[in-house]
Amino acid sequence: MVLKIAFRNLFRQRRRSVLTLAAMAGGFALCSLSIGISDGTYLGLIDAFTRDRTGHVQIHGEGYLDRPTLYNTIDDPDRVGATVESLDVVEAWTPRVYSPVLAAAGNKTSGARIVGVLPGREARTTRLRLKVREGRFLTVRSGPEVMLGHGLAQSLDANTGDEVILIGQAADGSIANDVYRVVGIVGDDRDPYQRVACYMHLEEAQHFLELGRRVHEVAAVLTDPSASVRTASQLEGLLTGGSFEVSPWQVVESAFYRAMQADLQGMWISLGIINLIVAIGVLNTVLMAIMERTREFGVLRALGTRPATVFLLILGETACLSVVGALIGGVLGTICNATLAKHGIAYPTPVEYGGYVFDRLISMVSFRSVWIPAVLTFGTAVLVSLIPATRAASVAPARAMRTH
Repeated sequence: MVLKIAFRNLFRQRRRSVLTLAAMAGGFALCSLSIGISDGTYLGLIDAFTRDRTGHVQIHGEGYLDRPTLYNTIDDPDRVGATVESLDVVEAWTPRVYSPVLAAAGNKTSGARIVGVLPGREARTTRLRLKVREGRFLTVRSGPEVMLGHGLAQSLDANTGDEVILIGQAADGSIANDVYRVVGIVGDDRDPYQRVACYMHLEEAQHFLELGRRVHEVAAVLTDPSASVRTASQLEGLLTGGSFEVSPWQVVESAFYRAMQADLQGMWISLGIINLIVAIGVLNTVLMAIMERTREFGVLRALGTRPATVFLLILGETACLSVVGALIGGVLGTICNATLAKHGIAYPTPVEYGGYVFDRLISMVSFRSVWIPAVLTFGTAVLVSLIPATRAASVAPARAMRTH
């Protein structure tokens, strides 16, 4: 009964109700759009970051992430890979070998880092093949060939077809050295990882470093990126019989993850400002309505209406406005998010973040881009109406009825 009366009261001042609805719906749509753009941008960033080289989950020997050494290896990568592959959420996996070396080409030398990969698995797991700017990707068969990162190639003044000498330390204590032909240049000058990267076939790297079948890392990508932490925990329980360290990408690239989380705080500040503006508008509307209807509340009280009923009447009016405003705002926000998700907005100048370049503003439609604004809009509106509702419920009938 109270809600029915409250809903009818909304049509007594149509202009004021429409303005309040517009503020609520606009605030809802802006909140929804902010969350959608944030989710779309960061989902794209995480996808680019993890599929570039990191993967969603990495497996190492215990302590390797804190102190990577040539000798801290995974001795049976095939067994580890089979365990990883047994999970339905895993899309692909690849083993890798790493080692610092000295690279020389002509009269130029530079520090470099060997990255031993299985070309077929690496191409299915990451976008390394797509990042080859000059030359070609590594062949499936092992051979004396390397791909240089763009920055390393510039430091060595090396091009495809040139020979590069690599000198390093092997796992057996001997000096590792050999000559390799450059078959490809990877990445561009915006990618800091390519300043030292020297890619070669995994078997060639294992032979060069006298590692046998051992590797330093097994990286996996998942069909559901949000399952990285859960999958890492699951793999840690499955991998027995060795000292393994299973880490989601949030741990592997903790500095990047912390920076991203700090940047996300700005979104919540924006949402707070939007809701504050909406709250002020709602408070102003409800207060004006209370002042104009003081005589009405006095009559209601004189007829025996309890203060609690008057209080609930005001809250009911605000709640009805909130629900209608949320419905309208939800439709507007979803349409905007869906449009941006499909078409995006091209940046006048591409934006670089964490070494990755983005040329379009994109969004995404998600459940949280609807329920978070809904809770904020409804909660804020009802919260700010508590003061006017309390004032209306506490009016003195005799004094209120003398008000004009």
